[in-house]
Amino acid sequence: MSRIWRRLVACLLLAVALLLPAGSRPVQAASRPVAYLTWYGQSCFLLESASGARILMDPIPTNIGYLPPADLHVDAVTISHEHPDHTNLALLQGKPRVLRGLTADKKGWMKIDERVKDISVRSVGVYHDSKRGADAGLNTVFIFETGGVRIAHLGDLGHPLTDQQISAIGSVDVVLVPVGGATTIDAQEATHVVDQIRPRLIVIPMHFKTDVVTIKELAPVDAFVAGRTNVRREKSNHVAVTGLRYKPSAEVVVLDYK
Repeated sequence: MSRIWRRLVACLLLAVALLLPAGSRPVQAASRPVAYLTWYGQSCFLLESASGARILMDPIPTNIGYLPPADLHVDAVTISHEHPDHTNLALLQGKPRVLRGLTADKKGWMKIDERVKDISVRSVGVYHDSKRGADAGLNTVFIFETGGVRIAHLGDLGHPLTDQQISAIGSVDVVLVPVGGATTIDAQEATHVVDQIRPRLIVIPMHFKTDVVTIKELAPVDAFVAGRTNVRREKSNHVAVTGLRYKPSAEVVVLDYK
């Protein structure tokens, strides 16, 4: 095909893409990663932007089986709720900004809408159980955006989302979802929540039974990935987010905790 014809075809494809609804447009993957995610176990993730901004989510304690990283320096930390397996601020060096999802009395949600270097952070209030917090209290979904990619950390979500909550969360490219049941949604409920959010790129399960976690009530990840064809099991706890691709469904990426 000549250079002229290649240009004509490219222009035609671009024109067709611009006529499609925004949620279904094919978007080329970025040539290099725009963000990195590292899982330390349970619901604890480190988000790093391409320019080096660092945010830790739900820092884990030392008594649930996982080995938290030493000498961890970050710009900010988010706390989805105030249970001890999500609030180990002693893990962090220096004085990072602490963004708590709940008010001091734990009876309400903080309204977070801030920027940490080149990462924007906002929050959506949800519940830790299916009884509007009557059993386990409140929980917070944090949405991070950097390099044009949106990442939602669902914390200890305990129920399907309402239409209002789905609208508040908005379009998402990567979702970090609890799947282990017991104190959060289980595999079946997590599948439903992922279908509600409809992430465009990656689904990363969290808060499930592993060979080291001491919380025995948790179920393993197996039920969540059973029957899926788009599952990638990583041998590390690290994944690069390289931007959007046109896919029929998001890829499920199961990370190791070490």
